[in-house]
Amino acid sequence: MCSPELPQCCSPEAFKLLGRQVETLKSTDALLNGAVAIAMHQMPQASPERVDRQIQHYVNAVRKRVRSQQPQAMLAHLHDVLFERGGLSGNTQDYYNPANSYLPAVLATKRGLPITLSLVYKIVAERLGLRTWGVGLPGHFLVAVEERPERVLLVDAFSGGRVLTRQEAHARLQELFGPEMEWSDDMLKPASHRHWLTRILQNLLHIFGSNNQYAEVAAVLEMEMLLWPKQGHLQRDLALVLARIGMSRPASLWLDAYLRDNPDDPQRTDLKQLLDVLSA
Repeated sequence: MCSPELPQCCSPEAFKLLGRQVETLKSTDALLNGAVAIAMHQMPQASPERVDRQIQHYVNAVRKRVRSQQPQAMLAHLHDVLFERGGLSGNTQDYYNPANSYLPAVLATKRGLPITLSLVYKIVAERLGLRTWGVGLPGHFLVAVEERPERVLLVDAFSGGRVLTRQEAHARLQELFGPEMEWSDDMLKPASHRHWLTRILQNLLHIFGSNNQYAEVAAVLEMEMLLWPKQGHLQRDLALVLARIGMSRPASLWLDAYLRDNPDDPQRTDLKQLLDVLSA
């Protein structure tokens, strides 16, 4: 069979932009551009340059107000600019709207998910000289900010920039998953930029899958494959979704590639039967 090609369902411009970030994902600029690329699939008018200007507007607003280089003063003005005056907050009324995962839309509406609002906070704070990182708790995303070497703040951008203690963060997890949910300080380790973008994509997979928007599921899987090219299960999942929306030829190519690389898949017999149907 011929080699499978990407993308089949994702916007080519979005796919190319995300692909250009993969080799430099440790940089915050690549994280920002990657988030814009994810949005561009459904927001073709979005551009990294426009988003960068909007982010820089927040940075400049904080700098104009700060008279001290003390982190505490910087954080107080940052909170005021983003949340009190800027109005950023979690979209509790329409939580599962895909736009909440799209950084350009979040900047326009001032509403988003924990992970996208955290992204805005991180980038602005970092440009102000603060050390920040993402904290990917199960079911919720926070930003850690180093106020001073021995003191780290946990900022909940979804809740208007509220600062949480470890105990409050644990309580939040227990609200989501039950009182048996245990806490580990390992949960506070920095989320890599690759995992940050992956989690945005996973949110979209859940939303589009729940709404039976399978072409959009395929597009998101194609973007995830850029981030994790060696994860064979993504080839299988993409093949199954493409088959579901009637794209038999690319589905058969991906399924054939997956089966060649994964001869011990426990569902090999069923997958081989599907491949025979798709290839007929």
